[in-house]
Amino acid sequence: MTLVPLKQALSQVLKGAKPLDAEEIPLSNAQGRILASGLKAQRAQPPFAASAMDGYAVRADDVQSVPVDLNVVGEAPAGHGYMGRVRKGQAVRIFTGAPLPKGTDTIVIQENTELAPGQKGFVRVLEKASEGQFVRAAGLDFRKGETLLPRMTRLGAREIGLAAAMNHERVSVVRKPSVAILATGDELVEPGGNPRDDQIISSNSMALAAMITTFGGDPVDLGLVPDRLPKIEDAIRRAGRADILLTIGGASVGDHDLVQEAMTAQGVELDFWKIAMRPGKPLM
Repeated sequence: MTLVPLKQALSQVLKGAKPLDAEEIPLSNAQGRILASGLKAQRAQPPFAASAMDGYAVRADDVQSVPVDLNVVGEAPAGHGYMGRVRKGQAVRIFTGAPLPKGTDTIVIQENTELAPGQKGFVRVLEKASEGQFVRAAGLDFRKGETLLPRMTRLGAREIGLAAAMNHERVSVVRKPSVAILATGDELVEPGGNPRDDQIISSNSMALAAMITTFGGDPVDLGLVPDRLPKIEDAIRRAGRADILLTIGGASVGDHDLVQEAMTAQGVELDFWKIAMRPGKPLM
């Protein structure tokens, strides 16, 4: 078998790759996952015209000539909107994030006001304000029905925060590929073990498992398998439900390199074997 150029080998590996089926998971568990379908906003953000500052909700027409005294008819903290309608000459004490009361269109910040002298329940506006000042319009960030996270988006902290703001509790994501890791060799001993003088500590399995996790897969460690054909065949059978089987060692031509023989016995078709690179030429 001739040596396969590295780029060609990569192309052959990837030509059969395709997204797996979808599964629905809680948004809180979606870090690093890939969206199987686009996410649409289920409500607008903000869902209502909201105050961007602490101050007073007023009618812009009432504060074009200042100073002017307005009757404070209520209060609107965030999460507790004022239910009445504000009429000419009136104002509502309002705080950041609260919805604008009906009848108002402008926020006068509290720094531009003072208590009206000698008039209980009145505020004096000291500077005029233009219509819409310090108001966050409904749908300013996004509108209901907008697709903000398209299919195949990788979900990080930013995207998860956006999905939450869009009012999604659960998301449809591509299932993680399971990658079975098969390390062979009588010379290998698990980390923390007691190797003989002619043995080494197995490290590749752990490094590759970490890489698989980092890139979005689910590693399945098949353990260290000795250089015995029946043992290797059994490990390959145990990997049967994995999407990918990643083998370490046993791919060369020595008497103890049995992985290729075991694979063939299990009906695996060998696409390519040797790659034109160093080190690692006998790679399948």
